[in-house]
Amino acid sequence: SVEIIYGLRNFIGNANKFSKKKIDILISSNKKYSNIIIKDDGPGFPKDLIERDRLGEPYIRTVDQKNIKKFGLGLGTFIGKTLLEKNFATIKFNNSIDGGAEVSIEWANEDLEKIN
Repeated sequence: SVEIIYGLRNFIGNANKFSKKKIDILISSNKKYSNIIIKDDGPGFPKDLIERDRLGEPYIRTVDQKNIKKFGLGLGTFIGKTLLEKNFATIKFNNSIDGGAEVSIEWANEDLEKIN
């Protein structure tokens, strides 16, 4: 699906944009689920947006005035999330324990079979 490619490319591009040196893309699958986790070693997502569960919404801004210029309005994340969810994905945003952003994308395998 072109939409899946665009959505993944958006999250990989963001990881590339914000990483210091390293991006990890982890792909796993079992009988029920397929997962892609995209992690970087950058500053991570704004803490207030994770705490308020606002990532993936359009036109959001962090309240962290010191770092506000580092982050956009969330439109790319919103578009990527929307395209992947349209193709049955579940998206979770987090900051990894060792720093950096982490985007987890999961599909039920039976849903993946429905995608043309």
